[in-house]
Amino acid sequence: MFKGVLYLFLFLVFGEIIVHLFNLSIAGSIVGMVAIFIALKLKVIKLNDVKPASDQFIKYMVLFFVPYGVGLMTFYDILKMHWIAIVISTVLSTIITLYVTAIILQKFGKDE
Repeated sequence: MFKGVLYLFLFLVFGEIIVHLFNLSIAGSIVGMVAIFIALKLKVIKLNDVKPASDQFIKYMVLFFVPYGVGLMTFYDILKMHWIAIVISTVLSTIITLYVTAIILQKFGKDE
């Protein structure tokens, strides 16, 4: 599992470095996630090396959102003022995401 955590954090650092070097307006963690996806697809690293660590992180993912939720409360006045727009945009974006995902799955999904 140590090897998996090491891979995950190395790709996270790699993503942060790429964002910093090229002054990209995207999060380094996203770049790292895409990079590890490519490495897994090209079989540069094995899924068995990363899976145990990623399963543990997913198991405790809820804890990773607690600081963001607490930090969000510092903007309570703004949230209170614009709650209708926030709720509508959240619901619409969720519906659109589900719809697009379903279309992509139907188009590119594996036939079994």
